[in-house]
Amino acid sequence: MRKYIFILIYILIAFAANAQKLNASLSYARFYNPELGSYVETYLSVETAGVKLIPVEKGKYQAMVNLLLIFKNHDSIIDYSKTQLKSPVLDDTLNVNFNFIDQQRFVLPNAKYQLEIEFADANSNVEASKAKVNIDLGYDGKSIQISDVEFLSSYEKSKETKINTKNGFDMVPHVSNFYSENEDKITYYAEIYNALSILGEKEKFLVTAYISNANDNQVVHDLIVRRRMGAQNVNVILNQFDISSLASGNYYLHLDVRNKLNKVMAANKTFFQLSNPAVAFDKDLLAKIDEGSTFVNKFDNDSLTVLIESIFPIASPTERSFIKNSVKTATEVEKKKFLMFFWQSRNKQNPEAAWQKYQLDVIKTNKSFGNKYIPGYATDRGRVYLQYGPPNTISDQEFESGGGRHSGAVPYQIWHYYEIGKQRDGKFVFYNPHLIPNGYELLHSNVVGEINNPHWQSYLHRNQLEDIDAPDNDRYNGRSGELYNNPR
Repeated sequence: MRKYIFILIYILIAFAANAQKLNASLSYARFYNPELGSYVETYLSVETAGVKLIPVEKGKYQAMVNLLLIFKNHDSIIDYSKTQLKSPVLDDTLNVNFNFIDQQRFVLPNAKYQLEIEFADANSNVEASKAKVNIDLGYDGKSIQISDVEFLSSYEKSKETKINTKNGFDMVPHVSNFYSENEDKITYYAEIYNALSILGEKEKFLVTAYISNANDNQVVHDLIVRRRMGAQNVNVILNQFDISSLASGNYYLHLDVRNKLNKVMAANKTFFQLSNPAVAFDKDLLAKIDEGSTFVNKFDNDSLTVLIESIFPIASPTERSFIKNSVKTATEVEKKKFLMFFWQSRNKQNPEAAWQKYQLDVIKTNKSFGNKYIPGYATDRGRVYLQYGPPNTISDQEFESGGGRHSGAVPYQIWHYYEIGKQRDGKFVFYNPHLIPNGYELLHSNVVGEINNPHWQSYLHRNQLEDIDAPDNDRYNGRSGELYNNPR
């Protein structure tokens, strides 16, 4: 485990099964106990609305999920857990707008592990969702270290020791690192190790916590707190920030430990995402931008509009708000400042180089995906290409013939990504229902945050068979199903 900076140590694994619309999230965090040693906590959150409820007694219902967790070192199984998680017993099947949570703890020797996960609805025939993630566990007594951050939904003083008890607090984990517009606070817990042995008894040190935009390390909205602590074997960090004024976007929660000489002894930063559509793009940010004699001054008003619209695929949620709602009415100066702001956020030292590199991709998408009605960057395929990069494989079916319900398919393409963000095996299905040159539209994707249409196969055929049910195991039939299941 590195001594100073840990990035993205709070890993979120999302599962989705189309047929039952089963949604669950699993994350983990690494900690250390002076008596037990290093350990990993896993947190599973299941949406009750997506799990099959079965009667367990007269007028009562319950959902159950099977969870298998296996920790491997090379090919050896070091520890595992096979559990069945049960929801609360319900009086009806309508009031299911809540999640139920499982938490487990695994004490493990310091090593590099692969955590294998299998998750399934116990009352359904849906095939288990599977995922793997690498975990590096390496807490020791040789330096000051910070645990992973655990985001919390709530906490209280503990009355007895339970699985979710740490250092005198019972904690309910906020399993996802996504915060919705209804959540106005972010509560976090972490631990600092070895301060007593490294710094000495009664020695003070400074802990700083702050939130930054994911594009830079600058504090946003003065969300920073500093606290002096006395050295202990384990120092606890338990705090919260008000995030109600933050705009939608990607952020980091930073923690750092400094000694009395202001030297950073340990630090980490943890990613989280916020949706807060009520907060628009802060135009005051543009006032700080000096476009001066930079490259943005080469363009006239209309060209600036096109350049700004072309960056929509890679823009943050708040930047997209400006592009969708303000670019048409913005002045030429505001457009120059926004364009400069955008590329300075990506490359402070050389924003023009970042713009030029991206423009090569825009030119490529315009040539490959555009038509006389719409530029390539504004098409669904162009947006996906610019946002996620080129796919690893494309199955291009300009025309498809065949018998039965899968005859007469309109042109379609299936794009496959080995890895896309934190997700593996990402797929996009585009189709051209109106047979317009390069008129492909996004029909379905299994990527989180994208359009998900379990009945996508029916839309590929001119006679849309709305009664075609999505298969329980997400393994589709016919030629299109073969290309989707086994991309090539």
